Amino acid sequence: MKKLSILFCLFVSLLSAKAQEFKAVKISGKAINFNNSVEVEDMTEFKDISLSSNERIFVPDSNKNFSIQFKIAIPGYYRIGRNIIYISPGDDINATIDRINPTKSIFSGSRQIENTYLKLTPYPKQGSFLDGETGIQSSIAKTIDYILTKSKERSQQLDSIRRMVSPDFYRLESVRIKADIINSFMNIPIYYSWVHKTSTDSALMIQQQRDSLTKPIIAKLSKGLVDPLHLKLVVYRDVLNTILQNQPSTFSIPQKINDWFKASAIKQKAITLDNKNDLIALYKGIDSINTDVYKNAIASTIAQLTQLNQGDPAIDILFTNTDNQTIPLSNFKNKVIYLEFWATWCGPCLADKPKMELLKQQFKNDDSIVFLSVSIDDNLDAWKKYLIKQGVSKDEFIVDRNKLSNYNLLSVPRMILINKDFTIEQLYAPGPGNKQLIPLLTKMRLKP
Repeated sequence: MKKLSILFCLFVSLLSAKAQEFKAVKISGKAINFNNSVEVEDMTEFKDISLSSNERIFVPDSNKNFSIQFKIAIPGYYRIGRNIIYISPGDDINATIDRINPTKSIFSGSRQIENTYLKLTPYPKQGSFLDGETGIQSSIAKTIDYILTKSKERSQQLDSIRRMVSPDFYRLESVRIKADIINSFMNIPIYYSWVHKTSTDSALMIQQQRDSLTKPIIAKLSKGLVDPLHLKLVVYRDVLNTILQNQPSTFSIPQKINDWFKASAIKQKAITLDNKNDLIALYKGIDSINTDVYKNAIASTIAQLTQLNQGDPAIDILFTNTDNQTIPLSNFKNKVIYLEFWATWCGPCLADKPKMELLKQQFKNDDSIVFLSVSIDDNLDAWKKYLIKQGVSKDEFIVDRNKLSNYNLLSVPRMILINKDFTIEQLYAPGPGNKQLIPLLTKMRLKP
């Protein structure tokens, strides 16, 4: 029955995908101050329900140029570095994205107006209009006035492009400003206490003063703000519980919002589990979700997470070695396999490489363990040049990262441990410098 449930959920998910019209989006240009692979991160409500996708990951070349294409069905918000961008199906966007200073980013092509406006989007994690410590004034009252002044400036910026953007975009950005105000108010005690170095005893007094001054404003802002469309905004989702608390006692939460709460709670639970049976048990919670797009998304998430778990047979992978020979992972059966996935453009990976070489030396006389370094570089020459420079070639391989979907390899460095019987021991194993690794390897090598 459990297998049938999984297959049914996947079947429904596939039907849903076919029912929607997906169109390609192209984004190209320059990615400045990015050192590793870059994800075009989904920032809509599906961020809290789905897993990341390899289809939206790119690596800038040596000249910082990049180009990526992927398909979407509806307009939504995404993020590259710290830049929030708005994308619609069929868009062709050209961008110069600066990771360190997003306000320096330049956009042309599709959505130029929207994405230029979005460069100044305040960050929810920095207290939105407070911008960390910057917005804290000499008193709580003056800090509130500062927030409201900044929000008014943002509203004026939005009004200046109203006739050049879609009604949906204008509406969402108007909601964002209200949600950013609420988020700013909620963060006042944290940043105010930090800037003014107040005592622990003063924390409650600061919160009470904040509440007395902001409560009527939040109540006014929350009026008419509950709508499933607004879930597209991260900051709206961050303050949604506060907005709901400010609705009349007779207010009924829309079904779609309730379904999003349920689906996101299931995902948060799912990503903490590494036992397949526990993950499969989460399917029971999906039955109470009535919104198909959320039901299908969370079903797909669980299906992805149950593809491969601890104790499952490892899925074979074809590697290419430095002599351009194809070597399957299964060639190393009957040995403990320690897999290191890395790339020449990954700073933390390069920091791990010397530790990996020391590890190989430590076990060089032990035939029961093999250490495989597998690059996911797109540039074969860059990979070979690095290995030549470092003077290493033994047990060094390269692989197309798109062939690693079963292992959910979305970032590097990533370590995987496989038992002698070719079953998964750990999908997220300790790094080569971790103190837990040696005892773990010793225990594994003693197994029959």
